[in-house]
Amino acid sequence: MQAAERAITPKSRPHDAGLAQEIIVLYEAEPDLLNLPGALFAGVGRLIDADVVTYSEFHHTSGEFRSMLSIEDDPARRAQGIAAFARHMHSHAFWGYDPAFFGERALRESDFFSDEEFLALPIAQEVFLPSNARHIMSIVMQHEDYVLTINGYRVIGRSTFSDAERDRLEAFRPHIVRSYRQAFQRTLATLTPADRLRIAFPELTPRQLEVGSWIARGKSNEDIATILDVGVDTVKAHVKAIHAKLGADGRLAIAVIAHTIPPFTRMPPLWRIGEDVWAGAARRERSRQPRIS
Repeated sequence: MQAAERAITPKSRPHDAGLAQEIIVLYEAEPDLLNLPGALFAGVGRLIDADVVTYSEFHHTSGEFRSMLSIEDDPARRAQGIAAFARHMHSHAFWGYDPAFFGERALRESDFFSDEEFLALPIAQEVFLPSNARHIMSIVMQHEDYVLTINGYRVIGRSTFSDAERDRLEAFRPHIVRSYRQAFQRTLATLTPADRLRIAFPELTPRQLEVGSWIARGKSNEDIATILDVGVDTVKAHVKAIHAKLGADGRLAIAVIAHTIPPFTRMPPLWRIGEDVWAGAARRERSRQPRIS
């Protein structure tokens, strides 16, 4: 057994080469928040022999959630399914994804419902069965204001998830938690001052974001006026508006916010960030490429 595999094999469990390999693959991927779902779809699907894997984030502050599937589906049907799930998710703790209820366990629908009971459930009839999903296993993890859930599904006609597969998912769980937190930090590291201000203070206008980002880089009003090709009085008006919206008085305060306060100060749902937030990284990459005149 290699040292890396010995280090990540729980002491209380026999060595599982498949589990060890999936853990290694997950860490080697070094995903950010945009790439993490795909990495987990592949790993969890192989680990527990699931036909479909879902990745869902629930945001406590706003009450909103999103859910992504490992397969393509009909958008209209999906919207209906999400709406039905939202109606029925509080009918049982298993659907509510409360971290206190799940703890570190991987739970299956068969742990709570007989076949007859499950088939009669409104959530089964309106959400799962129309999508050919019959057996479900879930794990729940919390990070700050977010609850992340990973669910594996098997289609109608297949057997329920076994105890051994449940144990494998439980053993994989702490590595998912760590990868999620690392992905969060990798995402933060790619954000420019303007990106951070945009996410933390969505009420700032595009021009105010430009001015604020230049302030964060130590530019004077005169410098900014030259860069943006506007008058100094216009820049001063933008600075005054930024102070009012940020609740920050002074250029240093703006710089501190742009550089050190996490961009999720107000915790907007992560799925609202959008790929355009990382456009700054793409621009920086392009700027490093040689130009051909």
